[in-house]
Amino acid sequence: MSLLISSSSYIKRPDTTSTIVSICAYVAFLFATEHFSRAVLEKIGPFVHVLFDKDHEHNRKVVARHLGVDLVACASVSVIGVRSRKYLSQIRARFWDSKATFRKSYDRRMWTYIPEAHQCLLIFTAYQVKNLYDSFVWDDGLEFIIHHVLAGTAAWGSMYPGCGHTYALFYMGISEISTSVLVILANFDDVHGVKGLADAFPTLKIACAVAFVVAFITCRIVMWPWVSKLYIEDTMAAMKNTDDKKMKERKRWLVGFAIILGSLTVLQFIWLGQIILMGKEEIEKML
Repeated sequence: MSLLISSSSYIKRPDTTSTIVSICAYVAFLFATEHFSRAVLEKIGPFVHVLFDKDHEHNRKVVARHLGVDLVACASVSVIGVRSRKYLSQIRARFWDSKATFRKSYDRRMWTYIPEAHQCLLIFTAYQVKNLYDSFVWDDGLEFIIHHVLAGTAAWGSMYPGCGHTYALFYMGISEISTSVLVILANFDDVHGVKGLADAFPTLKIACAVAFVVAFITCRIVMWPWVSKLYIEDTMAAMKNTDDKKMKERKRWLVGFAIILGSLTVLQFIWLGQIILMGKEEIEKML
């Protein structure tokens, strides 16, 4: 058993005990960064705005959660995903390869172990554990609890028994770029953020909102459906190959991944609808 911190720890697939212990360590780290953020805000908050003075402890806790936990975790996996984008060349190949040619190489994308992907998945799983805890504490709602459970389950299955690391670098890595911007924007929401912060810093809110819309549409509306289409093609190719021993060992996971992916994709478009409605309301306020 070892604590999986450095990149060299992932050269070979780590044993489950080391992964579980490391997930617990990362969860503890996120608790630590959250409390550190609270301490920093307690010191400098009053100089930033009256909304963060000694009488507004709740506001400081909200921002500490979004920045000290959400941003730290999402930015971490996003960086790993972007730095490992070379592995996504197999997905980009579908632009010029025929469907039949692409399917023949499904095993490279579905079964190959990628060290960077395991690292990304481990951190992502730890984040979902912390997120699930926070969803109960902050009463986020059932849809968020379902999201964290499904996302965490998919991440674990991708690590053990091991499946779709190429795709994991997109789903649990690159696509989280939009979430990194969202968690900053969330601070300006009167319900889930700090009430009055948007009025205090209107220009900053607009800048964050524009950045989020661009990132969300790029990562979740344009790239996500395309990558999902290719993932389903690879899943179908794998399940048709009845002689594939690795497929037989992972068949239930493949079915489960497809269900989870479909559920999360539906959530993407539900959230898109909410974004459009919120954007319309904000524009009407400005007119």
